[in-house]
Amino acid sequence: MQTLLNITLQDDNTLLVQSDVFFLETKDPDALMAWPRKPISADAYQSIHPVLKDRLILWRRAKAKEKGVSAFLILTNRTLFAISDQAPLTEEELLCIPGFGPNRFASYGVEILSLVEKSLVDETE
Repeated sequence: MQTLLNITLQDDNTLLVQSDVFFLETKDPDALMAWPRKPISADAYQSIHPVLKDRLILWRRAKAKEKGVSAFLILTNRTLFAISDQAPLTEEELLCIPGFGPNRFASYGVEILSLVEKSLVDETE
């Protein structure tokens, strides 16, 4: 996996920061250090595949309850949103999702790929 970060200082002294994950433009680069990272709630996030997002949330909640851990230890919101937007159908595609490595694939990969496939079929019906 490769994540590229592009930082550009424009003619008007506006700092432009872009990556495959986010886009930010500011005239005060010092403010970046104080920029709060506010989490997005799962309910507020508008996914490309809302059926998949909702099913992933329910699956994560059930898995967390089964293991007796917090839901974010199963999948963070960021990872869950990336899966719901990218809808990976293969192991290789799922392993390209930020926060989803070989260990997480060994634990949950097959279940998630099955969930993605079923959700995409249901979205098209």
